[in-house]
Amino acid sequence: VRACEWTDQPCGLFVEMNKNRVTHHLLHWHGVKSADTATCKFEGCSTSGAMLSLGRHIEGVHYTTSCECPYCGKQWSRTDSLDRHQRKCEPLLDSKA
Repeated sequence: VRACEWTDQPCGLFVEMNKNRVTHHLLHWHGVKSADTATCKFEGCSTSGAMLSLGRHIEGVHYTTSCECPYCGKQWSRTDSLDRHQRKCEPLLDSKA
């Protein structure tokens, strides 16, 4: 959980670092719609793109987190990367067998 740093309207609210939660926060508190092409308004960033990927951009670039696979110990910077990894993680698959 991190404080929102969207510069056009600093809201001071805390956001769970998950691309879907970030996207939801930007829509409801800053009016950025998922169909929009938006420019990232974090200080010093000029990345723009579809709002659907902006949540992932913020999670992975501005709020770099470390997600560790509890089965093999590999680290990932985003939760969606960890989710994809766990579909193929051998220790996890072995534990299910």
